Amino acid sequence: MSRYGIKCFIDPHQDCWSRFSGGSGAPGWTFEVAGLDITKFKTTGAAYVHNTNHKPGDSLPMVWPTNYTKLASSTMFTLFWGGDVFAPNTTYEGVNVKEFLQEKYVNCYKHLARRLQHLDAVIGFELMNEPHQGYIGLADLHRYDGGKTLVFGDSPSALQSFALGDGIPQEVEVWIKSWPFPTRKDKTRVINEESESAWLTGKCIWRQHGVWDVDAKTNKPKVLNKDYFLKNPKTGEKLDYYKDFYLPFVKRYAEGIQSVSKEYFVFVEPLPNEPPPIWTPNDHHNNIIYAPHWYDLKALFTKTFNGKITHDVQRLTKGAHHIAAATYFGISGAKKNYSGQVRNIVKGGLQFVGEKPCIIGECGIPMDINEKQAFLTNDWVHHSNFLDAVLGAMEKNLVNFTLWNYNPTNDNTHGDHWYGEDFSIYSRSINEEITITKTKEIKTDETEESINGTITKKIQKLKIQTDTLSIISSNKNTYINEENEKSESEISDKVNSPNSPTSPFDLTRVHFLEQDDETDSEQFHHQGGRVLEAVLRPYAAKMPGIPQIMNFNLKNLEFIFKFTNYPLSQQSNINSIVAPEAEIYIPNYHYKKLLLDIRVSDGDWRYVRNRQTLYWRVKDWTTEGVVHTLRIRVVENSEGEEISKRGELLSSDSLNKKLDIDAKPEVDIYAKWIVSAVAMIMFAYWWQV
Repeated sequence: MSRYGIKCFIDPHQDCWSRFSGGSGAPGWTFEVAGLDITKFKTTGAAYVHNTNHKPGDSLPMVWPTNYTKLASSTMFTLFWGGDVFAPNTTYEGVNVKEFLQEKYVNCYKHLARRLQHLDAVIGFELMNEPHQGYIGLADLHRYDGGKTLVFGDSPSALQSFALGDGIPQEVEVWIKSWPFPTRKDKTRVINEESESAWLTGKCIWRQHGVWDVDAKTNKPKVLNKDYFLKNPKTGEKLDYYKDFYLPFVKRYAEGIQSVSKEYFVFVEPLPNEPPPIWTPNDHHNNIIYAPHWYDLKALFTKTFNGKITHDVQRLTKGAHHIAAATYFGISGAKKNYSGQVRNIVKGGLQFVGEKPCIIGECGIPMDINEKQAFLTNDWVHHSNFLDAVLGAMEKNLVNFTLWNYNPTNDNTHGDHWYGEDFSIYSRSINEEITITKTKEIKTDETEESINGTITKKIQKLKIQTDTLSIISSNKNTYINEENEKSESEISDKVNSPNSPTSPFDLTRVHFLEQDDETDSEQFHHQGGRVLEAVLRPYAAKMPGIPQIMNFNLKNLEFIFKFTNYPLSQQSNINSIVAPEAEIYIPNYHYKKLLLDIRVSDGDWRYVRNRQTLYWRVKDWTTEGVVHTLRIRVVENSEGEEISKRGELLSSDSLNKKLDIDAKPEVDIYAKWIVSAVAMIMFAYWWQV
């Protein structure tokens, strides 16, 4: 991987603790350590497990997150983080279950780190995917807060979960989808009429520790200590999940991983959809990267998106009276909405975690939105607008991100083959429908043209066919024609052979050279892809400075990039820079046959299409405060239709004004008031129901 310029980090992925508790992650023996019987989870309602609960024809998307409030998952997380505090009598092999689980967890990934230590591509390890606090901090054992927790399907309270696991039948609420709130109570039903126990010993550890018991008079479960998970049961001291449990484990885990290599980064994320903890000087700071996740939760839950209305779920969690301010109209509104949410996440990281790198560890869109109509019509417009708004929010905030996901087994029937999710940008169903146009041509004369018009020729045994490409020079306003680009051997002196790529941009061409059949290389690599017009975007892969603006307009393919020189305080290694050159990825998926208008504020550029890369060497990279700007526009498409007119490069002030979409209101105040009034009426109706 490293020879291709690819870096990766290890994701200890889990959801709801384990696949045995309706998610993914931990092995089954961890439940046995805690005393839980995984064979009784369905009967006792301790978990909703897809393969045991799902009925043919019954599609209840997004049921799996409700496992976070059920007995199995909540108990395991509580024991993992704070078993010594909340369940001191629960031990395994002579040690408290918390110590046992944490030691095994850290040692597991230390072992993996040692096995991967020789791989330069592996730069670090994530702490845990989407951690959950379990019962820690739960203020009401009789009811979950629907504003902060997904209440959907069978919805027992914490107390009811305790009783169900202890073999006591309970009448629980069943919630269904609604509006303006995600769900509402529909009915009740009795669970565990068989009176089975979810515990191997037949005894609930929370009952043993005095959290609850059965009332002798009513024969119903009752809470004995309502503040049990809020305060230290022994001292009465108020507890904080982050300060008392999460951050100490970050330190333990990071020290374990970095004992293998101090260069390893540790990626940490807070509880989903919540701000991060405050990092104090006593917390672990070395090579920490802030890696929260972000999704449009409403679209994920409803699996709908048409670009007409979106909501800021972050704001909605604060109450119904915020619905007007949290409502956005149109695609431009969606972009503003998402950009604002991501901005708040990044801002929170800087405020609480400190000046550390930030990467959005997960983002993406469900591909099965709108009742999977795109699978039948092949119309992916809504998907394209949706993903463009999501990734545009990342670009506007200049934040790194990883896109969830690429799944080679994805298909239209079962999606990602995990609880009805369907996020993959690749699908076998599309792959099976595509007939590849195979073309290949032997070329012996190859040219490269730079901005000064110089033409060089090299001999190469095999070269993919290229279409005539015209480029408009921004300096001398001259036309440069490229019928063929620079050979791979010319691009880098470090290449060992014509088939050895030095970056991901070379992979398409190298794969083609290794093919025995006549396959169009670019079409081959796009085969099976979904919404690639939004996925494949130009971006600055390298730059000799600090990025200020990176904006891609999917409608007209305009790309604007702006960066400033490093401050003098950060230029100690300036003499070691070989060349003040930025590298911009220019995907052939969009630009292969288009006439480009490329303009820069200073310096020279060189566009090598078979590497899908624009090299831009600026003039002054040492003077503090100097701003460099690049703009790429499409003049006409392959049929000669004009898309955007040529013009001089905008000044920095004009450019800032052009891109400052937040300066313009998305909807008028009257629309906001109407939405607010309707929301309050619906809230009143929902409350009555």
